Amino acid sequence: MKVTAPGGQDIAPGGSQKVLVSMSTRYFKETLRKVIEIETNDPATPHVSLTMKAAITEILSLTPLEVNFGNIKPGTVSKRLITITNKGKVPMTVSKVTTSPAMVLSATQPSETKLAPGKSCTVELRFQPSQPDEYFFGLMNVTTDLENIQKSVRIKARIVKD
Repeated sequence: MKVTAPGGQDIAPGGSQKVLVSMSTRYFKETLRKVIEIETNDPATPHVSLTMKAAITEILSLTPLEVNFGNIKPGTVSKRLITITNKGKVPMTVSKVTTSPAMVLSATQPSETKLAPGKSCTVELRFQPSQPDEYFFGLMNVTTDLENIQKSVRIKARIVKD
């Protein structure tokens, strides 16, 4: 009995075929588990499940990852502290902190703050809505000098009339 692999290659009995499988670890912490389901034409084993597990090492940590300012009136200024921690094994530089939309959100920029492994710095996030919008959603993005090491804090609020 033969099996057909992705791409249409036949796998003869006793043969093998490599299949490339990838999974994104973005937004996950600690352990990620994914199951790969394989259907075959083998009546003795028509279904095979393979489990992939990954231990995720967080290098850049932002605390908290989400800020809810709750109900806030236009013109009011609210502030929250965000802690940036290097959980990696090599020094990193916080090269840029940006907010969006910038007209109502801002953050103190730690000018090229170098963080040794295990060290942290704090950024002050400031929110000042100008008009009632009902619900507000924004982001604070932290970029580092390490390739592909960046993270975001999600921000939400409800802008209420006076």
